[in-house]
Amino acid sequence: MGVASVSEYVASLNEEQQRHICAFIEFMNTEFPQLTNKISFSMPMWLVGKKMNEGYVAVSAAKNHFSIHFSDEEFLNRLAESLPACKKGKRCINIKYGDEAFLHAVEESIGDFLKLYRSEGSSSL
Repeated sequence: MGVASVSEYVASLNEEQQRHICAFIEFMNTEFPQLTNKISFSMPMWLVGKKMNEGYVAVSAAKNHFSIHFSDEEFLNRLAESLPACKKGKRCINIKYGDEAFLHAVEESIGDFLKLYRSEGSSSL
């Protein structure tokens, strides 16, 4: 059974995972407070609209990296091309723990990602 809250998700992680995931959660909640935060597919997710098909950003932890998930595959492909040292997963970019430069690059790209949804009119951001 999956976790029911962001705090449960964080509590299930080891110390290193918690440090990185908490930092990303804090970043998202501070920089994009207008986004709805919830647990979906057992990971913290920020919805651009009311439903996943209106866009989302999510984060999950793995053994040697954490992943930032995007709903837009084209956007993710462009991001992955600009960060060749980061591996790409299914709708996510993987960042090794401690790789602050790539994390900041991905964080900076989130604003661009959200602009896609604003310009398409699929969100009221």
